[in-house]
Amino acid sequence: TSLATPREAGLLGTDVGLPMLMLSRHSIDGQGEPVEWVRSVYRGDRYKFVARLKRPTD
Repeated sequence: TSLATPREAGLLGTDVGLPMLMLSRHSIDGQGEPVEWVRSVYRGDRYKFVARLKRPTD
């Protein structure tokens, strides 16, 4: 998570300092070289994050 910066708050129509959901993604090619890095920020008051964890079966 992060807090909305003035720029992010302006772009997303919210208040500065609102808790935000921040996701980052790193993509690599077949040789392991980085080809993409993405940082996405979502309004914390508009999204719900759910993680379902399962223990692997052996």
